Amino acid sequence: MSSHRKTRTTTALALTRLQDVGATIAEICAVSGTPGLSYGVLHEGRVLHTGNFGHRNVEAQLPPTSDTRYAIGSLTKAFTAAAVGILVEDGKTTWDASVRDVLGDGFHFSNPTLTQQMSVLDVLSHRMGLQRSNQLWHGNDNTLLLEKSKVIPHMQYIKTVQPFKSTVHYSNWGYALAGAIIEKLSGDSWGTYVEKGLLAPLHMNDSDSIKSADHDNFAKPYTVLDDHSFQLLPSLNVQAGSIMDSSQSIRSTVNDMLKWCQALVKAYSDQQKTGQGHSAGSPLKQLSKQMSGLTPFAKPFDTDSAYGMGWVRAQLPAILGAVGCNPGFVKSMPTAGRGSEETIIYHQGSLAGYTSSLFLIPHTQSAIVVLSNSISLNDCADWVGQLILEALLDVEERNDYVEHAKESADAHLARYPAMRESFEASRSPDTKPKSLDAFLGKYYNELGDFYIEITPNQQSNGLQLAFQGLDSQIWKMEHYQHDSFLWLMSRDEAVSRARFPYSPEKLYKLDFLANEGGEIDSLLWAHDADGPPEKFHRSTGGETHLRASSQKPLAV
Repeated sequence: MSSHRKTRTTTALALTRLQDVGATIAEICAVSGTPGLSYGVLHEGRVLHTGNFGHRNVEAQLPPTSDTRYAIGSLTKAFTAAAVGILVEDGKTTWDASVRDVLGDGFHFSNPTLTQQMSVLDVLSHRMGLQRSNQLWHGNDNTLLLEKSKVIPHMQYIKTVQPFKSTVHYSNWGYALAGAIIEKLSGDSWGTYVEKGLLAPLHMNDSDSIKSADHDNFAKPYTVLDDHSFQLLPSLNVQAGSIMDSSQSIRSTVNDMLKWCQALVKAYSDQQKTGQGHSAGSPLKQLSKQMSGLTPFAKPFDTDSAYGMGWVRAQLPAILGAVGCNPGFVKSMPTAGRGSEETIIYHQGSLAGYTSSLFLIPHTQSAIVVLSNSISLNDCADWVGQLILEALLDVEERNDYVEHAKESADAHLARYPAMRESFEASRSPDTKPKSLDAFLGKYYNELGDFYIEITPNQQSNGLQLAFQGLDSQIWKMEHYQHDSFLWLMSRDEAVSRARFPYSPEKLYKLDFLANEGGEIDSLLWAHDADGPPEKFHRSTGGETHLRASSQKPLAV
């Protein structure tokens, strides 16, 4: 058989295998609580197969297509890394350039070592070791709690929780800082630079980083409730010009993302062969560096995966899904690709209402893109992506991803009742707080860009909190013990207000502290999973604070 005919036969068999997993994909979506999902497969540099499931609009019962726009979340990070790659290739900076040199001598971190040694590469490869600090910018109902102008001041305040350059400590703030670096070096806004440098040259005409929920073919964001019904969420506010735009703001389609993948695998292959940082006819530069393994993961990923810049690199067989929520919901992640020795380059993305995954197989010029529209009971896009990957590779001993989806969904549903039980088991009974009036006021973080307002809750005759004092950010509080209060809600309440339901239980407790005179003057809040509680000081008047223009202040 000629090599051309053999290639055609192999491709035809791969297409058959992909078509055969359609029923399994639909089952994973049902188990996970995902209303709509679209995927596409590239093989030998050409589009091999696309598929669409469910509804992009549940209320109108409209199905998705390969041209349906989804928010791709952290798949945006690869575009930001690619934008920096262009600046490096053009001589505007280097990967090893000091962040302080790029942004100016006034820039510093709370950790002096980072101030002196942090490079552009360190920022993009998630090895800063800083707290994630996501609770201070992402609020309920897809409200943004900080403005983009606060990125650099806030970055300088975030505390170190892991040794510099040790293992991956994933950070949206790092990519927000990368956006600031792009803007400083290019003179353009991040959105403009990415549009001109990447989206336009690659003819990704249905991709942008603006608020496009009113687009005719846009997948609406949903969450799934405990009874597996779907609830529509408020539209996204992360967009070009907002905080975290360079981390997660791009909206795209399967067809456009396949164009992105075609360009990536071709330019990567060319640059690997020539050793150059560029390839003819491609806007993509320095891909070999971006897709290399720069920072190791902690267990169970440490032996087979490492983070590059906007990408995870793994050698099959390997445990995948390193930057999603699934590892937190299963006893052990499956080993994917048993019997294969392919190098896989991948990433995942999530926003309130969307999950996504992307896998590249450079050796065969192949790629898989999965886009979905729900805060589901697990990372559905990851399970589906791994299923398609094993089908494409014709893995003989394939994983049962339906069972993994069921296990992760069941564990997810059990989390909120388990947190409630844990709090109750640790509670000191029969304790009383001070008079509720003693707790009222505004409590500011160290930097002063974020505060928690405590006011009376008229319905419960108790207290409530409001992040940034916004009426969209109110949560009822309940007395826990002594001068500690909980703001723990049910899972349905959390996801209905577009909160990610993956936070640890310590997030939902506030410990109020009194001064020597017995007056409440501060509170402790463990808003970051990996760090100690932060002290928020009670306002004595005169502090300034941020307030989103679209929100009314909370009346006291």
